[in-house]
Amino acid sequence: MLWVTRNKPHVDRCASAWLIKRFVDKEAKFEFISKEDPIPKGAIAFTLPTAQFRPIEGRKTTYDILMERYHVQDPIAERIGEFIHDYEVDAEENPNRTKLKETLGLCYVLKSLEKMSKTDNETIEKALIVLDAFYAALEETAHP
Repeated sequence: MLWVTRNKPHVDRCASAWLIKRFVDKEAKFEFISKEDPIPKGAIAFTLPTAQFRPIEGRKTTYDILMERYHVQDPIAERIGEFIHDYEVDAEENPNRTKLKETLGLCYVLKSLEKMSKTDNETIEKALIVLDAFYAALEETAHP
């Protein structure tokens, strides 16, 4: 399935793409458009103004919405969602206001991937690797 989101993905969009690819649609392909562009016919949009899956200002991230809509019951994916929520919603992207110790490290890495990538798809590919590694580390600490 084709999933569409805004170009220059950062924290919530990178994490949402990972969640989609790992728990919702393993064959997902991603396309990136501006906020003003029309959503391509047949695509599932996220984090765009008219998208079915978009953040609720001050309450939920796109990642939160996807977790609920697709009934993802993985405790480690839920934990990753807590870090994304902590940064995007609770702290309003202010590094001095995060509450969870892991939040800043993860979010700084996700936010900086775009600077190290030539394309938005490359950013997402790198985010998949980062979040797979983060998932593995959390899984190891949950089951020593």
